[in-house]
Amino acid sequence: LPSSLLPSNSANNAEANNEIFMDINRQPNSGFFACLFRIMQTSGMSGCHPNALAVGRYLLSLDPLRDPMGVLLILDYYALASRRASVALSEEEEDGLELGASFIVDLVESEKITINWEDDLTSRHHKCPLLQLPSWAFSYAMALYRLSRKEESDQALKTALETFPMVLPKLLEMNKVNVQARSFQMDWPTVLPAFNHDLNAANIDEVNTQIEARVARAAGEHLVRIFVERNHKLWKENDVVQWMYSCSEKVVKGDEPQLEKEADSGEGAMSTSTELPPKQLTSTFSPALARYAQCDPSDYEDRFRTFPPEAIALDPNLVGPALVHDHRRGRFLRGGQARGGGGMMEREMMEDVPADLMEQLRGMLGMAGNEVDLLDADSPILQLYLQSLLPWAQVEGVRPPR
Repeated sequence: LPSSLLPSNSANNAEANNEIFMDINRQPNSGFFACLFRIMQTSGMSGCHPNALAVGRYLLSLDPLRDPMGVLLILDYYALASRRASVALSEEEEDGLELGASFIVDLVESEKITINWEDDLTSRHHKCPLLQLPSWAFSYAMALYRLSRKEESDQALKTALETFPMVLPKLLEMNKVNVQARSFQMDWPTVLPAFNHDLNAANIDEVNTQIEARVARAAGEHLVRIFVERNHKLWKENDVVQWMYSCSEKVVKGDEPQLEKEADSGEGAMSTSTELPPKQLTSTFSPALARYAQCDPSDYEDRFRTFPPEAIALDPNLVGPALVHDHRRGRFLRGGQARGGGGMMEREMMEDVPADLMEQLRGMLGMAGNEVDLLDADSPILQLYLQSLLPWAQVEGVRPPR
């Protein structure tokens, strides 16, 4: 690598606490950041999640203060999807610890990574811990769950559900979980109304009257959308769905026994009033999340989008009508075919024309020596498209370009 791209170069080091090892605003460095991000992205698409995690960790270490490429929005997914286990240290540990889950837990509990953003309009600096990111709040709970730390994982998931209640309905919808059915194990119709309240924009607009709160809300919804579209497959297992239900039930009904006890012990309390008003949860987003408001969701998908959908020539909406047989469709001609078509009568009339005169006509049109061949318009659309690009191809009834 050139010396200007190395993180150890003194010209790239930041002066403030040495927290930025490479400045993306320098022209050579911006390409290096983009190259590493593409390597991480393609590694994840090909299923090499450990490699994607390693590249993502290195990319984050170059500028952990600003995270200019938005690596934190997907680094937790690569850590959980890698599922690499360490060597068992004892006979009791058969499979060892999961390295990806351990990485998430260690990074969160170290509190070394924070989200920082300075508002250009108000010049205010906003800062929040890593667990204020919706993706890391839920991934931290999942990591504890995989490490078999039951009580800690339950508490972490309950905290995530209380802070970002809109995530639960979206995860269930993406995983196509039947939330209308009721059983002894799961009764979603009694739990989900408390979380669905957060999805109603009218209810939230009444609460968020300040512009800063609205901006934070919009940025948080954007991050939730990226997290759900990317990480929903990690939350589709039956045991994970059952775990989500038990924690969400505790969030909704956890305080009900204590309130009933206080109501019964109070003076003049009515013994018949045992039902509580439905609980309504609302997501709380930090203003610092506006740092990732401009991140493109397509950068965190499993595929590249090289062309917009309406520009794809093989789109079913375009190919379907093209494959319908239509006798009025213009025919592709090659080699100066007469405008009258390629029928038997036209061929017999052309045979009466002297050969030297035909060669002279073809030479004037720049088609000397080419054979007359009729292309079938009912051929596959891709074949016709490629044949139409040939310089000697023309459409019947259309004058060739001069």
